Amino acid sequence: MQATIKAAEADLADKTTQLRTKEQELQHCLNQHQRLTEKIASAEADLHSSTEQKSGLEQQGAEIDRHLIQIRQTLNQLQTEITQQEQKLGVAKLERDQLEKAVRSLHLDQQQQEWQLQQLRQTQISRRSEMTNLQTSLAAQKAELPETLPEIPPQQLQASYLNHLQQEIRTGQKKLQAMEPVNMLALDEYKAASDRLQELQGKLDTLNLERTELLLRMENFTTLRFQAFKEAFDAVNENFQNIFAELSDGDGYLHLDNSEDPFTGGLNLVAHPKGKPVQRLSSMSGGEKSLTALSFIFALQRYRPSPFYAFDEVDMFLDGANVERLARMIKKQTQNAQFIVVSLRRPMIESAERTIGVTQARGAYTQVLGIKLTQENVTKK
Repeated sequence: MQATIKAAEADLADKTTQLRTKEQELQHCLNQHQRLTEKIASAEADLHSSTEQKSGLEQQGAEIDRHLIQIRQTLNQLQTEITQQEQKLGVAKLERDQLEKAVRSLHLDQQQQEWQLQQLRQTQISRRSEMTNLQTSLAAQKAELPETLPEIPPQQLQASYLNHLQQEIRTGQKKLQAMEPVNMLALDEYKAASDRLQELQGKLDTLNLERTELLLRMENFTTLRFQAFKEAFDAVNENFQNIFAELSDGDGYLHLDNSEDPFTGGLNLVAHPKGKPVQRLSSMSGGEKSLTALSFIFALQRYRPSPFYAFDEVDMFLDGANVERLARMIKKQTQNAQFIVVSLRRPMIESAERTIGVTQARGAYTQVLGIKLTQENVTKK
């Protein structure tokens, strides 16, 4: 009996041990069941959140599609306007080429007519000289002729007298031959040359009037060009002074080599950073050069903004304070244009509305990450 009892006790202990093991396994299963239940609840919550995010993304996608349609319509309108402007520009260029061709033709005609006029004047002077010589020779011949013909008495018709008359006849013939050739059409040619001269003089007066009108138009164009350049220069210079003072706490301005005729000279950027004398751009540090160049770019942007600007590490040579100033300036300028800035500096990245990070992933692949920063996220950082 004792042996049976011991065997039963041993069996009971073994069963008890097995029972505890099963209870532990049961508890473990219950814990796993609870964790799985929590995971299922979390997954359902994530699924609900993903569904909401998907709905929001679909709405954003629809809104983006609408914006894209509007942008495409705007681009089509702009393309149409550009095409129209290009057509107008082509017509204007053709008109300009035709005017230049007409001016060159008129100039050649004027030169040819001046040459013809000069030739006619020389011919006229030569004809007048010939007429003067003829008149002088005719007067000399008239002076040599006797006033009255001699009377020849019948008794003097002798051989000696006939020889004398023949000698005078031969002398007169020689003198007549010396006067040749005589142009009997000189008066008609002189009248035709005078008429041609009057015609050419009228054309010359017309050309002079047209030349005067062209010179006046050129002067008017030069004046308008100078006024437009002066207006743009004054506006950009004022913007440059304000922006450079805001970025560097210094003063700077734009200087023309020839203010009377700015198209024959150059443009200089005069910069005076805070606490330093006036320096040339070549003798400045990298940060000062960057601030000066950016001030000029922003000055041009304020005068006539472009749709967007792309900056590639323009803050590389700047210290932290200047990077913050540049970030505030770009933030302010985004009211008129969009900016794409490549930067590694924290103030510049924190001031961006949307940040895209590019990093090297495993292997030779590049990974691109994007996040839209809000003011709350920036404050937490």
